Amino acid sequence: MIKKVDKDRRKELEFKASEVLFNHDMYKIPVNLLKIAKDCGIEVLEADFEKMGQENISGAIRYKDNKFSILLNEKNSYERKRFTLAHELGHFFLDRDVLVSKRIHLDTLYRSASAESYYEAKLYAEDKDCKLTSEHEIDYFAGALLMNALLLKKVFQVENSISELAKIFKVSVSAMTVRLDILGLI
Repeated sequence: MIKKVDKDRRKELEFKASEVLFNHDMYKIPVNLLKIAKDCGIEVLEADFEKMGQENISGAIRYKDNKFSILLNEKNSYERKRFTLAHELGHFFLDRDVLVSKRIHLDTLYRSASAESYYEAKLYAEDKDCKLTSEHEIDYFAGALLMNALLLKKVFQVENSISELAKIFKVSVSAMTVRLDILGLI
């Protein structure tokens, strides 16, 4: 999972997430992901993926008519939707050029529980030179975006209950646990 992201790449992803927070005046807790999306001209919508026969999908990012949109599974918990939105924003910030490339004729990126997305699998089959950031790296970026290392370390000095930290940052207990472990705080 996250352990598959090497140390140098982690530093790059931490820096990129911090840069996004800085550029959107979001060094705040909790991060307002909807503001970041709006600032970037990305429409965020919710849908019932189950009705579409895709109940295992958490979200999607699409580039169509020169605009990006992100679709979230309305059946997911609030915290899961936040992580999914951070994940899809990761694709926007790290894979934007690939997603708008004329060489790609698919316009939807479906996030699944597998290590690679549906879109990635189709993309590799169609164009071996055009590659998206790995799902592991995107998940790492999402965690860094939602739980900035500097802010989390400061809050951890005052509050070290994982469940309370999860509430403060509006993430799941499991996401907080993974992030604290990555940062060496637990």
